[in-house]
Amino acid sequence: VAGEEAAGAPAPHKGLGTAAPPRPSLLPYGAALAMVAGALGLGLVLQSSLGHESTDLVFLTAVVAVAVRFGLGPSLAAVLASSLAYNFFFLPPLYTFTIADPTNVVALFFFTLVAVAVSNLAARVRAEARIAGARSRTTEALYGFSRKLAGCGTLDDVLWATAYQIALMLRLRVVLLLPQDGPAPRRGAVTVMAGYPPEDFLDEADLAAATWTFDHGRPAGRGADTLPGAKRLFLPLRTGRGMVGVVGLDGDKPGPLLTPDQRRLLDALADQAALAIERVHLVEDLDRARRSAEADRLRQALLSSLSHDLKTPLAAVLGAATTLRDLRDALGPEAKGELLATMIDEAERLNRFIANLLDMTKLESGALAPNLAPHDLAEIVGTALERAGKILSRHRVELALGAGLPALRLDAVLMEQVLFNLLDNAAKYAPEGSLVRIEAWQETRREGDAVSLTILDEGEGIPEGDEERIFDTFYRVRKSDRVRAGTGLGLAISRGFVEAMGGRITARNRGDRPDSASPGAAFTLILPVPRTALEDAA
Repeated sequence: VAGEEAAGAPAPHKGLGTAAPPRPSLLPYGAALAMVAGALGLGLVLQSSLGHESTDLVFLTAVVAVAVRFGLGPSLAAVLASSLAYNFFFLPPLYTFTIADPTNVVALFFFTLVAVAVSNLAARVRAEARIAGARSRTTEALYGFSRKLAGCGTLDDVLWATAYQIALMLRLRVVLLLPQDGPAPRRGAVTVMAGYPPEDFLDEADLAAATWTFDHGRPAGRGADTLPGAKRLFLPLRTGRGMVGVVGLDGDKPGPLLTPDQRRLLDALADQAALAIERVHLVEDLDRARRSAEADRLRQALLSSLSHDLKTPLAAVLGAATTLRDLRDALGPEAKGELLATMIDEAERLNRFIANLLDMTKLESGALAPNLAPHDLAEIVGTALERAGKILSRHRVELALGAGLPALRLDAVLMEQVLFNLLDNAAKYAPEGSLVRIEAWQETRREGDAVSLTILDEGEGIPEGDEERIFDTFYRVRKSDRVRAGTGLGLAISRGFVEAMGGRITARNRGDRPDSASPGAAFTLILPVPRTALEDAA
């Protein structure tokens, strides 16, 4: 808890001066005498009809009004003034403080006693009402502050909200200091992180007091026993895990800065602020741990992929080249051709692997900038099919593109790579001789007109629950107790390219082959139709 001390340590309030209560003003007393004077005038008017025995109720009403409005001190002054005025103007002999009738002495005594009791009760009710109102406003402000902190996602937002709230509720200037960043900050090295009004500099005395507070967890500076020559008063921000920072306060009035009530309010504000700061730090630590774990996973996946997807084609190329070198005279033209074809195929496979790594690097670094321009989707599909002709040579290909498809704003190179990766994936997971079908049509969706392009295969489909995971980097589907050859980058790259061009890509199992052992997979690209194309069509 902020400001809380460890067992056996001095209490945080020890040695910290508190502001004296404000001096009473004479204005309430003047108002009390004015109200008694008004009651006197009203009593003189009513005396002829009510008699002097009932005019004391007029003075009693004035006393109650003064007690409710101004408190105990002015109400006691009103009691004294009312007693004197009642005696002087209404009890015979008139216009003298002498009382001839003993019964009037008793009446004056009980009037004064009742007036004192009523004024005391009224003043107490007033004080309790004011305290309850102040506590209600404070509780409401603290609740609003806690909600504001709960909505802060960054450390800067938390610090700014804290500095502003403390300054608003205590009417003081505020600075917040946190430990310096770095691999090994020295003990007590704090720096200004926020302030209200904005402040980013502390003189040497203030910085020394703030450093001492952070080191020892106790107040220092103005009004404290330690380093009282500092301009500001510094108090610790602490949670159960230890110190998280320091808050510095400064005001224009001389003497101690805080009353006991203000100190309790500051402790409550500091508690919430310290917990919010710690929460932000914990979230940052969690994010760093998650990023580190993800980096380790990717590193392991990359090493595994490199060991297989680089070694396999290199081994094939090396074996074919060695055979050609050692047995070139014994081999016939057909055998030599097969070896050369093997070398070319494996070299192309290796080239695709390296290209995928480079594309993934561009995506993760944010260096990818699509060159968007109007393109005919059918032309890009034809180019991708021509490029993938060799990998699809053992499959049947069927094309069903809708008529009158509008031109789309695409990067032709990226779009061709997306289609090539999807066709390569279909050829890899679908059995030889199966059908690979490409469909495209225009439709109106909730977000606007779009062209949907779907590539369907007749493979084993996507395992349930892996519809999104297959787009993760280095993830490869395991089917039939083995993992298909590949880097696990193609689909991740395809999603990155499509989203960079403003589209979306989804994966699912086909629903038109429920009785087949191979349900097949369907990859759908949703590409927005530019407004200019819609206007031209209209």
